[in-house]
This record gives sequence, C-alpha cells and structure tokens, in this order.
Amino acid sequence: MRKILCALVIILCSAQGAFPLQPPDERSHDWVWNVLAVPPSGGWNSEPGKSIKTALTWCEKEISESSSGIGGHDVKFVFANEGDDLPSRGSVNDPHTVAVMSFTYSPDSDRTLVSRLGGSNIPLMLAGGENILIDRAGRPVNNVFALDMYRDYRCAAFTEYAKRIYQREKRIALAASRFTINQEREAKICYTLLDSAGFIPMPYWTDASARDSYYMMSEEIESFEGEQAGVVISFLGSMGAREIWRNFMRIRTSWRLWNVAEPDEMYLSCRGMIFADQNVLLLTHGGFIETRRMLWRTRAMQVADPVAAGRAIALYEWFKRAVDVMPQPVDNMPRAELLRNMSRVRGIPFGNQTLDISPTLHRPSERNVYIVEVRERSFSELDTVKTKAMEYSPMD
Repeated sequence: MRKILCALVIILCSAQGAFPLQPPDERSHDWVWNVLAVPPSGGWNSEPGKSIKTALTWCEKEISESSSGIGGHDVKFVFANEGDDLPSRGSVNDPHTVAVMSFTYSPDSDRTLVSRLGGSNIPLMLAGGENILIDRAGRPVNNVFALDMYRDYRCAAFTEYAKRIYQREKRIALAASRFTINQEREAKICYTLLDSAGFIPMPYWTDASARDSYYMMSEEIESFEGEQAGVVISFLGSMGAREIWRNFMRIRTSWRLWNVAEPDEMYLSCRGMIFADQNVLLLTHGGFIETRRMLWRTRAMQVADPVAAGRAIALYEWFKRAVDVMPQPVDNMPRAELLRNMSRVRGIPFGNQTLDISPTLHRPSERNVYIVEVRERSFSELDTVKTKAMEYSPMD
C-alpha cells in the first residue's frame, strides 16, 4: 500500500513538472531494510533451501502488503549464494542491513559466523544452533541468537522422563569418558540433576583406548543384584553407545540404554535404544503441516519441507516482534535497543509450540523434547517432555 501511494505521488508531481518521472529503485530508499539469509548446506535449490526461500518470500509479501510494514519499513530478504564467503562485519556494515539469518545447520559454518559477527551491532539469528556455543564467560554474546536449545538439554529431558516412569532412589548408571570434555561435563550435569531429583546416579568412567573397556563396564553394570529393568545413560558417543548396546544384547540383560546423542540413522539397527531430542519428530508431531497449509491457503505457495519453512517464519516473527515494541515508526534503527528487545521476545509461533526467549540464554527458555525408542528401524515416540533450557556450565 505504501508503495502504491508513493508511486501516485511521483506520477502527480511529474505531471505538474515538479520532477521528472523515473522508476523508483526500491533498495535505495530508506523504507527498505535488508535481511541477509545464508543458505543451507545444499543451497537454495535443495528441498530445505527452496522451502526456506518460499517462506521468506511469503514473509516479504506479508510485510509489503500490510499497512505499516515492520516499524514503517518494507523488508527485503537478500539470499546469499551457496559457496559465497560467509558474511563478515565489513560485508554487513550497511545502515539498511538489519539482521543476518543463518540456515546452514552446519556447526562449522555457524561457528565461523559467530566468530566473524559476534559482538557487532547486527543480530545474527541461527535457525538451529543446538551444537553452537554462543556464550562467552558464562554470558551469551550480545548479538547472537539461536532457535534450538543448547545440547545440554538432553540431561534435563532424561531426568524429567526418569521422574515420570521410575520411583525415586532408583539407581541409574552414567557411562562417560574423562578424556572427552563434553562427555565428562554433561555426565556431571546429569549426575547433579538426577541426584537432586532423588535418584541414585552411579558414574562409570571408561577409557575408550583400553581393550574390552566397554565389555567390562557392561558386565559390572548388569551385575547389580535385584536391579530389574535398570538404566544406563551413555555419554560415550556413537561407537561407545553401540558397543554397550551390543554387549547388553549379548548377555540378554533387562537394562535399558539411553543415549545422550542426536538420533542419527546409524542407530536404527540398535533396537530398544532410547533418545531425547528436540527436533526428531518435528515433521510428524510438531504441527508444521499446518504451516504448509497456511502458505498454500494464503498465497498458493507450496513447500516440500514445512519444518524448514517453519524455522524461517519463526526467525521472521522473532525479528518483527523485537521491532514492534519500539516507538513507531522506526526512522533510524536503534541497534542496541533492537538487540535488547530480541533477547526478551515472547510468543514466537513455532509449529504447535509458542517460544519465549530467555535474556540470559538468547535461546528459547523451553521447548518440547521427544523421547523416542528405536523400533523396527525407525524412531518411535515414547513421550514428550516440556524441557527448560539450561545455562551453559563450563568445566571447573
């Protein structure tokens, strides 16, 4: 609407000789803000890439056709090409560039972005970020935000699940290595949570380089008399978890294996292995089919990956709500205020969830976590637990 009115004014003024009629260059005007979008690893022609691009195009049209846009401005999503150098402070040092959204889902690429843009005055929004540490000295980097909770959430999710299905004072074994920082750190976090919940956590520290280390640990764990359907929570990575699972299958134990890892396809042969994950069932249980329907119903736009599209819309809503609480219209973007607002946004639609951002984490304060078990070479839902995000706890 604003563009139409502006064009009419230009035509009228030109007819009266006020100035010559020239086609407007949208991106040169102050009312257009640019948001740089970094593509997924497969590029914009991949299934996720096409879906993200379609969703952001939908957002762009919604903004353009609204009465006030975002803070009185239109937004242009600038799609970086796959293979281009990742943006640096210099490449986004433009008064019209107001945010960078990363859809790479690549820890290495996102770490590079955080390294390059962290501490600047432009928001860097990660569509994933589960394995990306955005904290420095125990505090989140002022301009970096992530849609996923950090990987520590699995410790809290498994504790909540244990509280649902087991009585207190039950013994729960924790298997980890002292020679891998994340394993030791996360095992200690889980130990504290289980102990506080009234369970009896039993840590087992193993050396992956020692012959038969996993076998001896499995035998020792299983040897507890009177312990029926016990649990061992593994922090040992893919090789260690699968080795414990093989030993449990060999001795036909009633103990169950909970794996603190992403439920990758490599585990589909490990029948009965249990995982806790915030993303594994988003397509079937996350409510994003309605996102696909909404895009089609409102603008006849089709997406093959509704979860990727939903992440893009969530980042857009996050940015929009941070701007909406400023005095309107926003003539010159107050960068510091934008960053403060982004750390306090509430009510972001994310499928069938509504996300509130924690100012101390720069991530959602909680999300649904799906407890799944490997059955018939697929991940089958056991439960869904609402899990609070945890502050990053470095090693002592």
